[in-house]
Order: sequence, then C-alpha cells, then structure tokens
Amino acid sequence: MTHFRKMSVLGWSIWSILFILTIGLFITGVLHIPTLDPLSLILISLLVIIFQLDSIELKGVYFTFSESIVLILFLFFDFETALIVNQIGLLVFQFANLTPKVALRRFRFTYPWNAITAFLEITIPAVVYLALGGETGLDFYSQDSFIPLLGLFIAIVLNTVVQKYQVKWWFRVDISLRDFLSIAFYTYIVSLFFILAASFFRETNLLVVSSIAAALTFFIKRLLIQKGRQDAYKSLIEQYDEAKEAVSLSQSEAQAIEVFLSQCEQLNHFDEGYVEFKLFERTLYFDLTSRQPIERPPVFRLLEMTHPLEPVLEYEMRFEWDMLLSDEFHDDYHSFLSIRSEEHDGIRTWIVMTGEQVYGYPRVIQQEIIKLLKSFNRTISRCHERDRLYTESRTDSLTLLANARAFYEYGIQQISDVSMYPISVAMLDIDFFKKINDTHGHQVGDQVLQEFGRRIRQVLRTDDFAARYGGEEFILLLNHCDVHQAIEVAERIRHQIEAKAFQVDDLNIPVTASIGVDTIQSFGSKRLDDTIRNADRALYVGGKYAGRNRVAHFDHLTT
Repeated sequence: MTHFRKMSVLGWSIWSILFILTIGLFITGVLHIPTLDPLSLILISLLVIIFQLDSIELKGVYFTFSESIVLILFLFFDFETALIVNQIGLLVFQFANLTPKVALRRFRFTYPWNAITAFLEITIPAVVYLALGGETGLDFYSQDSFIPLLGLFIAIVLNTVVQKYQVKWWFRVDISLRDFLSIAFYTYIVSLFFILAASFFRETNLLVVSSIAAALTFFIKRLLIQKGRQDAYKSLIEQYDEAKEAVSLSQSEAQAIEVFLSQCEQLNHFDEGYVEFKLFERTLYFDLTSRQPIERPPVFRLLEMTHPLEPVLEYEMRFEWDMLLSDEFHDDYHSFLSIRSEEHDGIRTWIVMTGEQVYGYPRVIQQEIIKLLKSFNRTISRCHERDRLYTESRTDSLTLLANARAFYEYGIQQISDVSMYPISVAMLDIDFFKKINDTHGHQVGDQVLQEFGRRIRQVLRTDDFAARYGGEEFILLLNHCDVHQAIEVAERIRHQIEAKAFQVDDLNIPVTASIGVDTIQSFGSKRLDDTIRNADRALYVGGKYAGRNRVAHFDHLTT
C-alpha cells in the first residue's frame, strides 16, 4: 500500500501543475475558450460521455474509446474543445464507476492519473499535428493532410507505448505492448477511417459531420465489445454449469468437497485462496491451491471483524483494499473476492480468493460462484439426509445399537475379507425378560434393554460389532477372535450384566444373560447364516437349557 499512497500524492501533484499551467495558458491567450454555442457543447459532451461509460476492460485498464471522439472533435473543431470536453467526460466516467465501499480510495488514486493520461493523449498528438501544418475544422478536408496525419499517427503510437509503461508503474499492472497497440489501432485508425468517410458530408455543419463520424465509430466499438464479452464469458459460464452438475452428482460429503475444490482450482484465477465449510457442528478449512485441509487462515477472522455482514466483498485493484486486509497478503495481489453463502440447515460455504490479475472476478463470474456454492450446499444437505436415513434404517431406535439388517450387511463384508479370520458370532438373550415386562411393565422393560445395550458396548473391543437382533436378543460379530477368545469376550459381557443390578427409576432389577457362540476358523469354511444358527443353538442348548446365565460354544455342545 505504500507504493499506491506515494503514487496518489505524485498524481495529484502532477495534476495540479498541469491544471495551473492550462489555466495560465487560457488566461494569457495562448489557448482560447471554445466558441461553440451552449447547445453544441452539450451535445458533443454527451457524445464523449456515452463513449466513456461504454468501456472495454482489459487486465484492469478501462479503454473507453473516448479518445476516438476526442480526436474527431480536435480535427473538426479545435484543440481547446477536445481538451475541455475530454476532461468533462472523464469526470463523469470516474463518478459513474465509483463503488460505494471504495469510492473515496478509488477516486483519490485513479482520477489524477486518468486526467493526466487524458491530457497527454490529446495534447501530444495535437501538438505534433499542428506543428506539421495541420488544420482543424472543415479546412481539414481541403488541405494536404498526409504529412500532418502521419505525424499524428506516429505520435499516437509512441504515446500508447509510453502509456503501457505508465500503467505498469502507476498501477503495477503489466499489459503486453501488443494489447495496448491493438486497442490504439481500433481507437484511432478506425476513427480516422470514419472521419474520412464523413467527408462526404463536409458541406454540412461541423456538429453533423462529427456526429456522423462518432456514430460510425461507436457502432464498430459496440460490435467489438459485444464480441469480446461473448467470447470471454460464454465458454466460462458453460464450464461453471458443468462444475455445478459435477458437484450435484457427488454421493458423499467427502466426494462433494473433493469435486468442489477441484472445480474451483480449474475455473478460477487465484494465486492464494481458502474455503471454509461449515457442516453442522464441524467447520473445515482448505487451501484452494493445494486442496489440503489446514488450520483456520487469519483472513476469515479479519473479515468477520471488518466486514461481518457482507456476503460478497470484492476489490478490483490493490489501492482499494483496506489496510488490515492488505497486510495479510502479498503486495503484488490486486483482485480480491470473498463470498459467503447463506447458512441453511447448519451448512455454509465461504470462499476467499486473491491474485495478481486485476479485475479478476467480474460480476458475471461472482454470480456463477454464488450458484456453485449453493449447489455445493444443497449436495451436502442431500448427502447428510441420505446418510441420516441410511443410519436410521440400520439402527435400533431403542438401544441405538445396529439392527439385524445392519448386522447382516456388516457380517457379509467381514466374512468376505480374508484378513478378518477367525471370526466369531455370539448370540445373547436376557434371562426371564418376559417376567420383567409382566412384573414392572413394558416401559421398565425398555429401559432394561437400553441399559443392556450400554453394558455390552462397555465391554466390546474396538473392532467388535454389536446389534439388537430382535426382542430381548442381541448379536455380536467378533473379528480376529478364535474359540477361546470368543468365550472370554462373552464371559466378560456376562459378568458385566450380572455384576450390578439394573437401576430403573426406584427399582433395582437383577438381570442375567445366556450367551451362545460359534466360530468360523478360516475363509470359506462356514457361511454366516449357518454360524448364526449354530450360535443360537448354543444359546438355548448350552445356555438356557443348562440353567441360564452361562456361556456356551457350539463346538463344545454334547447334544
């Protein structure tokens, strides 16, 4: 920001010198007040203003083509008319392009330099043209204009080359010389062509002739702007549509995040960027350049402090940035964009991007990014809702353990994995549970089932899987668990159930459980259904019929 502050002071200093010099030249009679009648002055001023407001933006520099109509005014009228009308049009353009948030900063920095450029781009070619004997007014057509016009053209080209390096120095924006010269070609050569074309009407008054030349030039300009905008945004908008579709097709939260980060990297120009995903109770942060999770970047805290209510914050050039934000990023960055989506159902996405490119995030691109954020949020909401329904369909609502459906799905996965063997299955049944229901009621029975499930979870190992099989029956899948280990796990559960009476309201209810176990020693040696049936048989034959409150393994049954 130090560079831009210095440039602002220097710009206003040079502007003041040129302003005082110009006023002095008018006072001393070197320059003369235009003799146009007020109506004609207003009309040609409106022509310049129309050109100023209908601008082409190239890498942060606005090309208004107003230079072309100023050239027309100079050749058809005089230097003074062109100079004054050009400065009037510039002031209107400057105020029309002020963004409320950065109005003062932008005007303070850009106006003096734009005024200096506007002054030089007409003064230097005009001085050369007049020095070579060129005439203005209708006499322009009746003289030998080749040498003065050639000098005018050379002065324009040289002045354009100087402007290219002025822009790089003032704004720290590097535009290729070829781009600058191509703009100069459309601005001046097309104008000269239509000035000559207007010679067919040279017997008419100057206002009509200049208006005809300006209208023709404006028509060509509109064609160029329209073509440029269509070429620039049509394909990019199509790519954003494809990105939104790719995000919406994601089948999980992780996939949606990965696709979103990938699409942001492909579509947006940034040198540094971050994204915040607020997903219900969690908040994730990612670096857009590496697409890796990171700690919370300071820029989010800073924006919450300085711009807490702004869903979209955009800066087009570095001198517009506020001081605190500017200190957080590299000095060469110009464009800055922060977009926060609305929070809906606990989901919000916040993206921040910045880079060296000037005017890197035009309004049409901002709208597409907002749509992409909305698409991502909807996808996350849909994935979470599907996951919730999936979990509910596989969870026992009373004990919050898995249900039989989930057990079968998990079991099929595990027995298909060779690395999981040996695998054991345990069936558990609460002893005399019907008596508990009949004595104390079903509400007490439900609380006994809940406590039973909680005590099972306390004993199980990390890789073990527990489910409520139905009624008062529970089932376990024990990976890497042979016969003896399975019996040990089952005995720990049995002791955990028996050790302390279940306290339900003011009741102390003694509870015991019978457990049957079976083991699949190796891959393919036994089916899951057969193992469950064997564990159920061990439960009743070795457990219930043998007196209850005991563990029995199918391999140890004698009948």
